[in-house]
Formats: sequence, C-alpha cells, structure tokens
Amino acid sequence: MNPLSVDLYQSATNPNKFLAIPTGVDPAGLTGPMVFDKDYAQVVRYQEAFQFDPAESYAGVNAAKIAADILTLNWAIYRRTSS
Repeated sequence: MNPLSVDLYQSATNPNKFLAIPTGVDPAGLTGPMVFDKDYAQVVRYQEAFQFDPAESYAGVNAAKIAADILTLNWAIYRRTSS
C-alpha cells in the first residue's frame, strides 16, 4: 500500500488520543469520531501532511488498522500506548 498524506490531531482532553484524517479534511465536519469517544470533540493539530506508511512500524499504534479506517471511514481514531 502506498503512503497516505494525513493530518494528525491530538485530543485536547486526553493527550494519548489521536485522530488521523486525509490532508485537507476539516475535523470540525466529522461527527463519527465523537460518537465513539467524546475526547475527540475538541482536537488540536498535531502534525500536518504527515506521510503515513501503513507498511512501517510506528511505536504504540496499529498502522494497518489506522490505514484501513482512513480508507474506509475517511478518519481513524487511535490511542498511543507505551511499550
């Protein structure tokens, strides 16, 4: 799978929770993440236009699940865990 250009947002209420969406998508227009977890109601930009490669290993996250969610839902919520 090719790398995806995504904007990463961090929950304003829980710094371990993140939202990944395709670059240029406005998170304010998404309702899905908040339905699953109210911590995503307020997010702040963490990183813009990140080149997310699902084949890479990222500490504390399931890259394949994040990529699948972005491709099917147009967003992915995840929690970074420490190893």
